[in-house]
Amino acid sequence: MELRLDITKSLWENVQELHERLKKLKKKRERLIKLIEEEERKVREEGEAKKVAELRKRRKREWYEAFRWMFTSGGRLVIGGRDARTNEVIVRKYLSEDDLFFHADIVGAPAVVLKDGKNATEGEINEAAVFAASYSRAWRLGLHSVPVFYVEASQVSLSPPSGEYRPRGGVIVRGKRNWLEAPLRLYLGFDGERFFVSAAKTEKTRFLLTPGGESRTDVAKKVIHELGLGSEYLDDLLSLLPPGPLNLEKVV
Repeated sequence: MELRLDITKSLWENVQELHERLKKLKKKRERLIKLIEEEERKVREEGEAKKVAELRKRRKREWYEAFRWMFTSGGRLVIGGRDARTNEVIVRKYLSEDDLFFHADIVGAPAVVLKDGKNATEGEINEAAVFAASYSRAWRLGLHSVPVFYVEASQVSLSPPSGEYRPRGGVIVRGKRNWLEAPLRLYLGFDGERFFVSAAKTEKTRFLLTPGGESRTDVAKKVIHELGLGSEYLDDLLSLLPPGPLNLEKVV
């Protein structure tokens, strides 16, 4: 490297001048690195947003994905509300004559419907009860099980008797209730296009979720990393996870 010195100045003055030049070059270098990093970040974010858009465009979203959902081991659909509004939508629009209605015995539990539940096996009824328990507030409280009842569709209504009040998101249930003690646990899998939960272990389930101490976001990131997937799947996965801290276990 060639250094040019000013012979009209002392050695110390030349050193000082070189030092000042070096400081300016370092600042320019730092600014350039920041600009490059900022551009790289923008490119990454645009790329991730593009991936999410392409994923959503490529995969047709089914109507039931607006709710909590799963399929039983017998292939029957189970749907549950995400909030007071969707609880009411499920009862008003999707609860049919041959269905069964489930509800965990705890404040803050979703309305859950097992489609064609009247023809379901005992195992499938238990699975729907596990689903209802797992998406209730019992998970956030760290409980291991909670009582769940189920009734026929004809016993469920959104219209309270005269003079009574129905809270928003609540339902009116008349007649005998069938009770089960349901554990809080869900299996998580990936079918090549989307994540899904199940109350029973299947060939495609890869993880077991139980109430625990890890945040939902940390668990979701671990799952995505373990499966070698991109962050474009994060939001869809988070929408499936139970409402509280988790424990994640791999299943074989």
